[in-house]
Order: sequence, then structure tokens, then C-alpha cells
Amino acid sequence: MELLGWVTASLFAPPGEALFRELAAGTLEEALEELTGHPVALPRVPQGELQATYTALFVTHPEGLPAPPYAGYALDGELFGPSYHRLLEFYREGGLEVQESWRDLPDHLAAVGEAIAFLSTKRPDLAKRLVQEFLSPWLKRFGQAVKTHDPTGFYAALVDLLEEAIHAKTGVSEA
Repeated sequence: MELLGWVTASLFAPPGEALFRELAAGTLEEALEELTGHPVALPRVPQGELQATYTALFVTHPEGLPAPPYAGYALDGELFGPSYHRLLEFYREGGLEVQESWRDLPDHLAAVGEAIAFLSTKRPDLAKRLVQEFLSPWLKRFGQAVKTHDPTGFYAALVDLLEEAIHAKTGVSEA
């Protein structure tokens, strides 16, 4: 579960040097191979194009954001709704706090991924519930939008791989 959390955090954070190093070294593909149990070859996308795609999918888009990266929004259709507050209770129960240096909402998928990774050894029950109750529903609601609006195929491939990994690690299937 720890690896699933770190991969989720890496993939949904804004693409920067760390992600590009992982892609160049092949470590992200190795992690996805370990999670899914089969070879993985991610689309090779120039950095500028990958950053533009991330922005258009998850940050801002003139025609409306196709896949807001917030777990609470995926569940409630609004920011700061009941699921957002329930997620904060999960964090408190697991002894996690949002650091002041974090510049986004605590239900951003990168933050949820970090929480899954941190809780996987300390509170594996909570880590699994975060996957089942927050990450998996986000993929179910926005996975198809990512696939439809991703001109690079990079994030579309990741949605499929994460769904496979979740199924392999938790038995939860979105099919």
C-alpha cells in the first residue's frame, strides 16, 4: 500500500524535476510494474507538453476543468463538503497533520497519496480505507474525463494503471 501511495502522490503532484528524474530513470515504471504485476511502458512526453496537459486537466482550463484533483469534490460535487471534512477526520485519526508548507487543499490527490503512504505501515486499515473511500471514487468519477481530455496519453495510461494497482492491492474493482 505504501508504494501505491507514493506513486499516487508523484503522479498527481504538479510535474516537476522529481517526476522528470523518475521518468528518465524508469523508477516510476518499475513501481507501476510492481503494483500491477506486468511490464509498463509509459508514453514519452516532452516536459513542456506534460506540464501543459497537467494544467489543462487538473489546474485550469478555459472550458472548465475536466478532472479537479480533489477527492472531496469527486464525492460531493463541491469543495469543502462532507467528504472533505471526513477526510480530515481520517488524517487526525491517523495522527497526520497538513504542513503549513502545503499550498493546496488537503484532499488534493497528491496529499491523499502521501497520507496513504505514511499510514500504510502505521495504520494499514486507514490507508486501505483512504484508497477505497477517496482515491478509487475519484478515479471512477474522473478517470474517463482524464482519458478523453489527455492529448498525450500519459495521464490516461496512469488512470488505467492506478485502477489495476488498486484492484491488485485492495481487491476493489471499478469495472
